[in-house]
Amino acid sequence: MASIRLKWLGYFILAAALPLALLAGGLPVNEYKAQGIDGVDCDGPLQVLFYAVPALLVYGTGLALHARTLRKPFSLAVALMCAALCLFAGLNAAAALREQRQQDRTAETCSLGL
Repeated sequence: MASIRLKWLGYFILAAALPLALLAGGLPVNEYKAQGIDGVDCDGPLQVLFYAVPALLVYGTGLALHARTLRKPFSLAVALMCAALCLFAGLNAAAALREQRQQDRTAETCSLGL
């Protein structure tokens, strides 16, 4: 009985973290470039990583737990959904880190002038 409750708790956590994963994958890497302005985003990848790291942890764990029982169709569907959301959030996080490395050469723009 306890294992059934834990299973449903896991599904609830996956459903509750869905907005987090969608934000992690959908946030623009550079807010200025998303608006059509060629500017340096001084926030860096923090805005994307703030959502991407927890989403990758939740859906990576879900993928690892459901990958053991891929013979069941529902478990296969959940594992594929977790893999897709990990890929969606992970690619955006990698793009944010890549953008930060490119902007490191213009670090003097974001300094406070102290």
